[in-house]
Amino acid sequence: MSATATDYDPIIELPPDLQIAEGPAIQSRETWHLPRDKWRKIREQSAGAGVKVAVLDTGYYQHPTLPKALAERSFIRGQGVADGNGHGTHCAGTVLSRDEDIGVAPQAELIVGKVLSNGGSGSSSGIAAGVNWAIDAGADIISMSLGGGSRYEPTVTAIKRAFSKGIIVCCAAGNSGFNGSRNTIGYPARSGESICVGALASNYRPAGFSSGGSQMVIAAPGQNILSCSHRGSGFVTMSGTSMATPMVAGEFALIVSMMRAQGQASWNSVQAVNEFVKANATDLLA
Repeated sequence: MSATATDYDPIIELPPDLQIAEGPAIQSRETWHLPRDKWRKIREQSAGAGVKVAVLDTGYYQHPTLPKALAERSFIRGQGVADGNGHGTHCAGTVLSRDEDIGVAPQAELIVGKVLSNGGSGSSSGIAAGVNWAIDAGADIISMSLGGGSRYEPTVTAIKRAFSKGIIVCCAAGNSGFNGSRNTIGYPARSGESICVGALASNYRPAGFSSGGSQMVIAAPGQNILSCSHRGSGFVTMSGTSMATPMVAGEFALIVSMMRAQGQASWNSVQAVNEFVKANATDLLA
């Protein structure tokens, strides 16, 4: 079989220019993107029970507000699943921390695949392997806050396989900014085969750092997001489409849990999920 331009194994990394604010955070603080009066009403209807979310990232730290992972595996040679970076732990916290000010779906269950090293990079082949592993591990939703500059067919194939089995895959758009013309979305989000997630600032307008382009499906809060730190029992604030992506994954966990409780079938294509988003999300730019 002849080689194509996408047969090589490009490097995947954390989206560039990630903003991190270190410092003390109070657990009882109400976060701007999860106002208690609104989210307590939402969680009365669904808190993500019975839904398994796979976070494919830099691994995770067993933070006091995080559940133990149902399944975990490292795809980084020489490194275990322990998070020596902090990015993966932060993302996992946003999806399902048991703290109501941190986790979107506090009753969902966690699956962890370490596909990025403690230095924040990994191979596209490792990403593809991680997606396939998460499918086989029973994930209902896969969250990937990572990206690169090249399309890699095995990753696209794995994402398609996930959707064919009713598994929703959310991917970060990237932090390269967008002026309304040149597409700045990174891969795998740019493939158009996943739910491409952009970031909103605290005024609920597009964040200046958020990438953009025709593959964008939805945007969610991604600026100054408080979540779990990989250092002890504290919390840390980060900004980026990396933070918006697990929020969307958590929101889908709420929706899938509610659908199951009502006896509704899961979606089995990215197009079906996109149509649901278009029909139910609010266009903040309209």
